[in-house]
Amino acid sequence: MYKSGDSMIEVRELLIKAFASAWEVCGADMPGTDRDGYITSSITVIDTLQVSPEMIYAEEGSGLTDGEELDHLTDLVRTDGLWVYYGVPEENFFLVTWMPDADAARAKVADLMAEGGCVACTVDLDQQWRFE
Repeated sequence: MYKSGDSMIEVRELLIKAFASAWEVCGADMPGTDRDGYITSSITVIDTLQVSPEMIYAEEGSGLTDGEELDHLTDLVRTDGLWVYYGVPEENFFLVTWMPDADAARAKVADLMAEGGCVACTVDLDQQWRFE
């Protein structure tokens, strides 16, 4: 489990923190969906996951069948700098990309939000939630 100051974080935990951060941005726009439900459904609908050291790309669909697990969930990625979550619900994909500093991350979020039709935010690594 990630603790502030750790140099690495598991992909699974980063995704959960990204979904929790996105909930802070768009949760009020989803009546009837609570935070935990949003996080759970966001991770269980992933069909495809691609991981590189500075970006995670996922395609959403009906999710994997029972017993299947996504590859790369236990891979480690860096925690220096900031991660930015970018999701396009209409196109069923999201990505989480690493930025070197807060200024670059804020600029990236502003650029993405200006495009419209998306959810974009910095990922708060201090978000707490445990995926069972």
